[in-house]
Amino acid sequence: MRLILLLFLLCQFQLTYGNDGPLSHFLDDLKTIESDFSQTLLNESGEIIENSSGKLYLLQPDKFYWSYQIPYSQKIISDGEVLWIFDEDLEQVTIRDMSDDLSQTPAGIILGNHDIKQHFIEIDLGDIDGFNWIELTPKNIDSQYQSIKIGFDNNKLGMLIINDSLGQTTRIDFVDVKRNVEIEQDKFIFTAPEGIDVIDERGKK
Repeated sequence: MRLILLLFLLCQFQLTYGNDGPLSHFLDDLKTIESDFSQTLLNESGEIIENSSGKLYLLQPDKFYWSYQIPYSQKIISDGEVLWIFDEDLEQVTIRDMSDDLSQTPAGIILGNHDIKQHFIEIDLGDIDGFNWIELTPKNIDSQYQSIKIGFDNNKLGMLIINDSLGQTTRIDFVDVKRNVEIEQDKFIFTAPEGIDVIDERGKK
């Protein structure tokens, strides 16, 4: 669940999106994003289950570096073909193929060349509390997501709210967002340190 939430933001920004709404405006001429973030997970009663924070880097069309720094250290990195999940506290890295089966998940909104309207009903919610919001509701009734809300500050990513089928809510706030800054390519390559456990799941379904 958590991995797919992260993938939603990892931005292969190549959508088939035909209208001039907030999402289209956000994706226009987007090449890179660098941002700090804070993430809050709430249960169905609105009680906080977990707070976390970290840093992310996104590079068109399919590279990302997502790092949790608090309360634990975890990195999720992809060069567009390979996905590395490095749990520093566990001294373990899991290696996976970047999946092609994400078109009906939040990742499909931004990852790959998928038509967003094929899988989601999109509603422009307008300006609320300083953000321009859209809401996406999956057409698949068996989806693990009830709704996905994305808040934009002009052409900057501001906030993401995901309500899942278990009644939990994940809110991600983006802070100090830098758009189209230069990011070195080697940021998106991971080399496992000596002595850690390597779990290679590539080629497995």
